[in-house]
Amino acid sequence: MRNKLLLLMIASLIALPNLSLAESNYSDTEAAREASEYNAEQKRETIKDEIEAKKEALEQEMEQNREEIKNRVEERKEGLKNKIEERREELKQNLEQKREEIKNRVEERRQNTTDQITERVNKFISKIIERFSTAANRLDILVIRIESRIEKIEARDIDVTEANDLLVIAKTKIETAKTSISLIALPEIIDPAASTTASAIKEAFETTKTQIEQAKKDLKAAHAALVEVIKSLKPGDNKLREIENDESEDDSTATTTDDN
Repeated sequence: MRNKLLLLMIASLIALPNLSLAESNYSDTEAAREASEYNAEQKRETIKDEIEAKKEALEQEMEQNREEIKNRVEERKEGLKNKIEERREELKQNLEQKREEIKNRVEERRQNTTDQITERVNKFISKIIERFSTAANRLDILVIRIESRIEKIEARDIDVTEANDLLVIAKTKIETAKTSISLIALPEIIDPAASTTASAIKEAFETTKTQIEQAKKDLKAAHAALVEVIKSLKPGDNKLREIENDESEDDSTATTTDDN
């Protein structure tokens, strides 16, 4: 029994170093494992930091690229805007220039048309003035003939008071007619652009038309007055013819007597 116990103790002593060695080996393995895990953790952290750094750098690069792209887009947009504005201004100026050219051509054509029509109207009015002046001159000639006739009748002691009075009135009316003729003015279009050519000429012609009508009316009145003078001379003319006939007969009788 005692030997068994001794053997057991010896066996325990023999087994004790092996147990310590096993524990020592276990501690080394654990330390190695922990060191490996630490190293792995450090690598992961390093890789993570590198990834974060690359990510941050990439984001910065992307942000920089976005900013550059944005700036280029803004520059292009601004350049395009300026070109559009320049083109718009150029088109505006061209449009204004064309509008002005068209306006000038229209004004020139209108002025040419106005000048042509005005020239024709002025020629027409000038002919009217000439015709009226000729009529007034004929009335003056008629006055001279009437005055000569009155003098001839007066020389025979025939009363021509009424004829003289009417002749004074007729002369006054003739002078009035001459004044009316001299007042006839050629129409003047002050601003043909203010209205249409036709309306501008019509408006300018209104005053001249009134003057022409007045001169025509005064000429008729003067002519009618001379007609009244001539009518008033008929009795005197009749008496003058009777006297002249009597004198002619007396002269004929005297000539016959002398011949006998």
